[in-house]
Amino acid sequence: MAMISIGHEYAAAVEATRARLGVSGTWFDADEVRAIVARADARSRQRSSAPWHHELPDSTEILGLSARAVIDRIASDPGSVDAGWAAEQIGDLGEGPYVELVGTTAVAVALRLFADAVGVGVVPVVTAAEPGEPSRDTPDGLGDIGAHVKMLEPFPFANVARALSQVPTANATFYTLVRPMYSAAGFDELVWKTPLSRPQVELVAARVAAMNECFY
Repeated sequence: MAMISIGHEYAAAVEATRARLGVSGTWFDADEVRAIVARADARSRQRSSAPWHHELPDSTEILGLSARAVIDRIASDPGSVDAGWAAEQIGDLGEGPYVELVGTTAVAVALRLFADAVGVGVVPVVTAAEPGEPSRDTPDGLGDIGAHVKMLEPFPFANVARALSQVPTANATFYTLVRPMYSAAGFDELVWKTPLSRPQVELVAARVAAMNECFY
């Protein structure tokens, strides 16, 4: 596969994401964060293979069964997530840890899929974790808006932008990486001076979301 040149904004976003994945999060310590990334990457790569062919990193055994279940479902079969399944996992993990798992898994999968698409082949994640305790901070202003988890209420942007807002660090990590993937500069502008126009980008995004059975 030929390698595709990527812009400096995305390269900088990857470096920033690598740094975020090397430290403790809000609910998981640094070693657990790395284990989440490793398992999510493995499950994403093996999502189309038979279960008996799956090879999952030994390091992920430090995560509980529910945490591993969330990673596996989000990384390989997100379209099957429904309110009943989410409620079961949240009942075991708590809302905050569930949100952080979803966010970290989504980041790992995004790194993997983009790397495969441009021909890099290897996902650039950290190899050494920094010690430290999770902050376990819960922001003020959370409300029930009818989703699987509570979110910040009110919120000035679209619901998709606040899906992870219960864990601001997870939300920030996600958008540090995904924003330049989607639009580079000028996300809020209606006209983009990029190889694909904004309507073209939105059409691709809508098609991909439909293929992934994203209920947004």
